[in-house]
Amino acid sequence: MFITLEGSEGAGKSTQLEALAEILQQQGVSCLKTREPGGTVLGERLRELLLNQEMSADAELLLMFAARAEHLEHVIRPALQGGQWVLCDRFTDASYAYQGGGRGMSPDKIAALETWVQGDLRPDLCFVFDLPIVQGLQRARGRSAPDRFEREQQAFFQRVRQTYLDRAAAAPARYRVIDASQSISAITQTLLTELAPWLT
Repeated sequence: MFITLEGSEGAGKSTQLEALAEILQQQGVSCLKTREPGGTVLGERLRELLLNQEMSADAELLLMFAARAEHLEHVIRPALQGGQWVLCDRFTDASYAYQGGGRGMSPDKIAALETWVQGDLRPDLCFVFDLPIVQGLQRARGRSAPDRFEREQQAFFQRVRQTYLDRAAAAPARYRVIDASQSISAITQTLLTELAPWLT
């Protein structure tokens, strides 16, 4: 299984990824935790640039996919081929949401890069963690100094959120929208319920 966790700032993806990985491992499922941008030495260096260096929207999108290409080649594909589950904190849906919805870039550009870099590989399941933008930003800004994305205006994040919801609505078999305003334990239980068909 290739599972991605998506959502805007402060939605709790990273916390849930850790909880989910621990529970899966307790059930004997070998899984790999990773994140985007990042996951490799090059990807983590590109992450630092993407979060802190001002750049054009085109450069941002291309760097995201450069990191993704490296990530797929050296981490994700080998893990899947080795029989592991992969849990990834953000993937290509984030490019559609942030660079597409947020920055207003053409979805066709993103789709062309997606096909080039990924071929026919797509996540088996995508959890979209959804909560009001103001609540998410309060959480994010309460944990650390805001990065380049977190400094964007609320209108940017409203577009990001709507893009995630639109993508989930368009392909309900592959997406699950999770109410991220619930307690941590309630969200974890929801994830396990959704995963139950794959764990039997």
